[in-house]
Amino acid sequence: MRAEYRVLGPLEVLLDGEQVAVPGGRCHVLLATLLLRPNQFITVDELVDHVWDGDPPSADRAHKTLQMVVRRLRVALGAADCVRTLPGGYQAVVEPDQLDLLRFRALAGSGDLGVASALWRGPVLSNVRSGVLHRGHAQQLEGERLVVLERRLEADLDRGLAGELVAELRSLVTAHPFQETFWRCLMLALYRSGRQSEALKAYQEVRSTLADELGVDPAPPLRELHEQILRADVPDGGRRAVPRQLPAVVRGFVGRDDEIRLLDGASGLTVVHGVGGIGKTAVTLRWARAARDRFPDGDLYLNLRGFDPDASPVEPAAAAEVLLIGLGVEEVPANAEARFALLRTALNDRRLLLVLDNAASSRQVVPLLPGAAGVRVVVTSRNQLRALVSRHGAVAVELRQLDFLAARLLLAAVLGQARLDAESDAVLELVEQCGGLPLALRVVAERVARFPDTSLREFVAELKSARLDALSDFDDVDVRTVFSWSYRALDEESARAFRLLAVHFGPDFDVSSVAALVDVPISQARRLLERLVADHLVHSRSPGRYDLHDLLRAYAAELCGDDEKAALRLTEWYVHTLVNAAQRVQATKPMVQADEITSGVTPREFSSAFEAMSWVRDEWHNLKALVPAASARGWTRPAMLVPAHLSRYLNVDTGRRPEAVELFEQVLTFGTDREQAMLQIKLASLYNHCARFDEALDAYKGALRFARESGDRRAEGMALMNMVGVYERLGDPDSALTSSREAFAVVIELGEPYLECASRANTSLILNELGRYEEALREVTAAIAIAEDIGNEHEYMYSRIHTMYGQSLAGVGRLDEAERALEIALEGAVKFGDRENEGDVLRHLGGVLLRLERRDEAAVAWRRTAELWRELRDARLDELVAQLAELEARG
Repeated sequence: MRAEYRVLGPLEVLLDGEQVAVPGGRCHVLLATLLLRPNQFITVDELVDHVWDGDPPSADRAHKTLQMVVRRLRVALGAADCVRTLPGGYQAVVEPDQLDLLRFRALAGSGDLGVASALWRGPVLSNVRSGVLHRGHAQQLEGERLVVLERRLEADLDRGLAGELVAELRSLVTAHPFQETFWRCLMLALYRSGRQSEALKAYQEVRSTLADELGVDPAPPLRELHEQILRADVPDGGRRAVPRQLPAVVRGFVGRDDEIRLLDGASGLTVVHGVGGIGKTAVTLRWARAARDRFPDGDLYLNLRGFDPDASPVEPAAAAEVLLIGLGVEEVPANAEARFALLRTALNDRRLLLVLDNAASSRQVVPLLPGAAGVRVVVTSRNQLRALVSRHGAVAVELRQLDFLAARLLLAAVLGQARLDAESDAVLELVEQCGGLPLALRVVAERVARFPDTSLREFVAELKSARLDALSDFDDVDVRTVFSWSYRALDEESARAFRLLAVHFGPDFDVSSVAALVDVPISQARRLLERLVADHLVHSRSPGRYDLHDLLRAYAAELCGDDEKAALRLTEWYVHTLVNAAQRVQATKPMVQADEITSGVTPREFSSAFEAMSWVRDEWHNLKALVPAASARGWTRPAMLVPAHLSRYLNVDTGRRPEAVELFEQVLTFGTDREQAMLQIKLASLYNHCARFDEALDAYKGALRFARESGDRRAEGMALMNMVGVYERLGDPDSALTSSREAFAVVIELGEPYLECASRANTSLILNELGRYEEALREVTAAIAIAEDIGNEHEYMYSRIHTMYGQSLAGVGRLDEAERALEIALEGAVKFGDRENEGDVLRHLGGVLLRLERRDEAAVAWRRTAELWRELRDARLDELVAQLAELEARG
């Protein structure tokens, strides 16, 4: 929400454009006093003096009443509250763009006098009744306004706007009859409009007014101007030619409202940047045409040809020459520095727009920047021009792909709405194939328009089979060519990195994976990526993560071809980094061992289970894409290793389980009998979590067959242990308990503490369900002891075991201990993002709190459970909602 405050006229507060009702009287005076001195500390005594208009009551009573006034004001302001309490006083905390007074002073200081004057809506604080304020601060502000107004009028007269100013000046001399500057401007405006007699009459009028009211004569400047008018010898004010150089705007322009608003709200220097073909020039010219009236001294436009295929970038000295000629300078110095100095001089007192299109670098732009704040400069570039932002305070406006609605409007502008309505599904695919790139959309639209009887489906098929070829328009410029201009500007190292990015099988990437792909150190990979980002060949949507526009990926693939060595480096890096992550989360020996690294890459290591989990979450889509990519190359083992090591992550990120089922189903035939047993176990676990219980039981039974045929007792124990949960979900607790006992016999034989811990926890789970809480408590207590011996490697499991522990304690009536156990479980569930366990913990915790007669807390816990189960589509939701309604009905 955005708050705005206005004092240059009636006192007003706006929140998201809607007026906030501020109580009158003392609240008005208090807020006005604070806003007139924004971000400054004002003492209680001074505020009391203002609020009571110089006649306060006793100090003690006034201070207490002021506190009440402050409270009332802050309540009224609500989300727009800007009042801060400080020891001994108060302060209004506002940003520079929130208060019209601060904007006025900033604009006046930068020379944008017309916009500054336009912020005034009438007399200062005209709706605030306070003699103290109006005698002091308001008079001072009115003086500031008149100074800025005088400067603006004189500048407008110098620009040759005499005739346009006469009416305004007559109004001003009526309102301010003793302000000689306004009379002088009126006389000049009349004279330069060819109205000499009226100018002389104005002088006689001001002379009489000053004599009658003040007993003085006009000051020397006014008398001197009168003599010049009598002699018809008044300087012409240096009337200058007004350049208007903006090219025509693109036909059928659509969208970009947010970007145009950014351009409209900025001042000084702005950089509009984005990938080739994204529409930087079109957006800039669209805004510039609409804003032309704000620049009475004209507009200059220069194409710096930073990425031109047929010409080198324009040198700054040559650019300065063109701009000076546009400003009417007849003799341009030969020396470059002299040209830059003369350009700054020529721009010094102008309100003008300078558009520098298609800049190659900051170096090309910096010498052309004016020293005067009244000149608005907009630079477009495929490069981010970071030096202009960091060193010269430029505002950066990035253009991204058009959304579907804007892209469809662009197509409709060329093809007509009826043709799009007839094949709406094909339109969606057409837009997707063009990746939201305006240039690509225009090329496609123009091509489709030439064949009115051809189905859009045929053009979609053409795009899918030969994407960049289909986006060629030989009458103008095609997408491939536009990309090539940016690519050719790269150094060889950056160009190689760009080509190899096409080998990356995932939708995005981080620095470490690119270092493996390109076979360079991480520091060098980061530098290369940032260079590509600066040139808009790569995009960074969040710190440390990067991606390629679909069409740029296709272009890079054309340049790169199939680099199998790079693909192997990337595949091995991902697989072995995933193995390291799985090992950090669960320190037991993996059921499937990864092969040795053959490409020489160094996988990432992790310092904690949380860090490992976070990496898998960030890389999920890339890991998912690795499986079919590796399978297509015949690399079945790396493909199998990905789902094999994802199971622990999938216990936390439950929303990924349906996607993970597809991954496992792709690799079920890979590997040995022992490895297929493991894959079946993990797939069965996913079926179970996805409520596909019959399929889960079949998969576990298949895993048992593979395990027993291969003699893998560990896999056998895992299958038996995990079948417990399926039997429990199928409503067969007896079979579940039998399976748990069989599993326990196997894991005791194996002698692995982790498996024993998990098996005891499983047994406890079933015994709890059967209401055999004393037995369950013995099993889960033993499981906790084992988990504590193992250490922090199994922090995630430790949290889940405490859920069962809390349930068992509650079952035997040890409610305070149950509450503490469930709080430990809840802390772990939240830490690891384990929403499934969080829901179970809160369900049990609500029951414990209810038994402790803490009904309000129980209701809070169950409401959160209901939220989680609703997201997870848990079948127990309806029963819980009914219990919650009953609890709330009882108050």
